[in-house]
Amino acid sequence: MKVFGLHTSYKEFGCGDDVVLFLHGWGSDLSDFLGSAKVLSQHVKTICLDLWGFGQSQKPKEILNSFDYANFVFDFLKQKNIKDCHLVGHSFGGKVATALANKHKSFVKSLILVDSAGVLKKSFKTKLLIQKYKRLKQLVSLGKKDKKVLETFGSQDWKQTSGIMREIMAKVTNENFLDEFKKVSQKTLIVWGKQDKTTPLFMGKQIHKAIKHSKLKIFNGDHFSHIQNFNEFNKLCLDFWRDSC
Repeated sequence: MKVFGLHTSYKEFGCGDDVVLFLHGWGSDLSDFLGSAKVLSQHVKTICLDLWGFGQSQKPKEILNSFDYANFVFDFLKQKNIKDCHLVGHSFGGKVATALANKHKSFVKSLILVDSAGVLKKSFKTKLLIQKYKRLKQLVSLGKKDKKVLETFGSQDWKQTSGIMREIMAKVTNENFLDEFKKVSQKTLIVWGKQDKTTPLFMGKQIHKAIKHSKLKIFNGDHFSHIQNFNEFNKLCLDFWRDSC
C-alpha cells in the first residue's frame, strides 16, 4: 500500500467496528505490538503499522516531524476506510498518536501511551555535550577533524541511524510535547515501566499530570514494559477500551 506515494507496510487482524491501531517507537517496527495485536484481535480489529523509515515501510524523502508522521498515519487510516479508532503508541509512537488525537479529536476514540517520548529535560552536562558535538561537526565539515570523532556521541538509536532518518531523529527528539499532552481530551491510559531509563518514570508522571482525567499504570519493567508484562498489558487495554466505549 502507498501513502503519499511511499510504500507502507502493515498487518491487520480480526474484524468488527472497533479498530485499534498500534504505533511502535523509534528504531523498532510493527513486530513490537504484533503479539498483543493477535491476542486482542479476538475482541477488536487490530492494525500494526510500520512508520515510514522503519520495518518494511519506505524511508521519507524529506525531513519530517512528529506532526508530519501523524498526517501520514491519518491518511493511511482514511485509505483503509476507517471512520474512527483507538490509538496505542509506544515511545515515539506515543508522540505521533498524541498529535493525531489532538488534530482529529472526533476520529480518535481513546489513547494509550506506553513509555511515551515527548518530555524534555536536558541537564547542564547534556547541553555541554550537544554544544561539543555541534562544534566537532563543524570542524568535520571543514576537514579539520575526522568524522570518526562524532561516533562517540549519542544513544544507541542515534548510532544505528544514518542519512535522512538521523536528520529526522535529531528533529523529533528535540520536540517538547507537554503542551500537546495538555490538549488531549480523549480518555487516556498511560502505561510505564518503573525501571525505564530511556524515558524515565518522572516523564510518565508529568504526562499524567498534563492530560486531564488520565490514568497511570506502572509496571515493573524498562522501556518495553508492554512486552515484559504481556498478559497484564493486554487485559489492561481490553478493560480500558470497554470503559471508553
